[in-house]
Amino acid sequence: MTIAGRCRITGFAVGVGIAFGLAHTYLFDLAPVGLALPFAIGVLAGQLASPRRAAGRGMASLRTRRIRDYVPRDGVVAIGVMAVALLLASVYPAPPAPSAEIRYFGTAAPVTLTSTLATLAVLGLLTWLAVWALVRSPQAGADETEHAADEVWRRTTVNTIVTACATCYAAVFTACAFWFAQAQLDWRGGGTPAAGYVLAILGGIGLVLTVRFGAAMSGAQPSPRTDVPGSHPVRAAA
Repeated sequence: MTIAGRCRITGFAVGVGIAFGLAHTYLFDLAPVGLALPFAIGVLAGQLASPRRAAGRGMASLRTRRIRDYVPRDGVVAIGVMAVALLLASVYPAPPAPSAEIRYFGTAAPVTLTSTLATLAVLGLLTWLAVWALVRSPQAGADETEHAADEVWRRTTVNTIVTACATCYAAVFTACAFWFAQAQLDWRGGGTPAAGYVLAILGGIGLVLTVRFGAAMSGAQPSPRTDVPGSHPVRAAA
């Protein structure tokens, strides 16, 4: 694993640990922030530790770069599906927070997914802005070799950022699915075991997605996409 991959995985691990701790206290609503912030720092540190893009005088491209030609489709689809699923989950009453407030005080503050959805929305917006800035950034390099290296760097960086976002979404989706499943499996408390098993299976799928995207983010650099028109851009002197 590369140094950049270690930075990303370390940020993710620290974020998961902090989120778990906060979720078991009265600071439950800050758990999503506790996950996203260290993870974002780890991803940023990983990018700083990655090989730099080609240097030199920039060249203007005659081809307009399109975001959809750079982003990994599986990551975008997964993010969209999980976002919709969490929005639907927010319509239903959330289970009690996994803290000890009820045990010791008999009552607990109402639990909602508002902070979770807000955190994921901000993360998704920042990811889109970063991808937009990368795709629209000027081409670097002074010859064909450096231009090709710049294009590989651009595609790899976009892929890493989107995959990191998908990893965070998958982790939150998994946690929420198992959390809701645990409440539904308690039939004595008014739950529906059948729904609980369905949610548990969804949580397992979310866990698979977390591992899949996390492994890709940790250092496996996919080959740049060459199945799109204009993968080898035509350029003109700036």
